[in-house]
This record gives sequence, C-alpha cells and structure tokens, in this order.
Amino acid sequence: MSNTAKGFINSVPGASGRFSASFSINKVLYNASGSFATSVPEFACSNAKLSYDDIGDLTSTRSFSGRVGDTDIALTFDVGPIITGRLNMPINPPSTVSGSAAWTQN
Repeated sequence: MSNTAKGFINSVPGASGRFSASFSINKVLYNASGSFATSVPEFACSNAKLSYDDIGDLTSTRSFSGRVGDTDIALTFDVGPIITGRLNMPINPPSTVSGSAAWTQN
C-alpha cells in the first residue's frame, strides 16, 4: 500500500456489531460505516491507520475480513484497503471478523 491516512475506528455504542471509521485524506474525510457478521465486544481505536493504493477504492460498499482484539484491530477490504490500529483498551475474547462497510466522503 503506497498511501496512508490517520483516523479512528470505533464500535457504535448500543448497536451490537456496528462500527464507524473516519480518515482525513487531503482535507477530505473518508468515512466507513459497517457491520460485522458476528457480534463483537465494544471497542475504540483512536489511532487507526488506513493503508490504500487508490482513492477510488474508498467508495461504495466493500466486504472485509480480519480480527478485533485483544489489543489491536486489522480489517482487510476485498479491493485492497486495510485498517489497522491498537485498541484504546484490550477486549476479550479476540474475534475473527467479516462483514461489509459503506464508504462515503465529506
């Protein structure tokens, strides 16, 4: 991945299995709103990194797979982008995850 951006990824409080992420690229926010196929404990990662090759990969709805916990998160999207980071607080048990997320920008 030749490009990176800093941001966050957090579970959505009270919405089991949902998450939101946001990354700033050239003063534009790229947001991912997604859901896991299985339930995942609440988590927060305020120092997430998005790695990507093409800004066009951060559009529409994309499938991903990866893991959450116990101390980090890693989600790899089918078209290439990867979200990684250290969780603010550990969660147990760690989970292997899959799902999809819709990318938007503003």
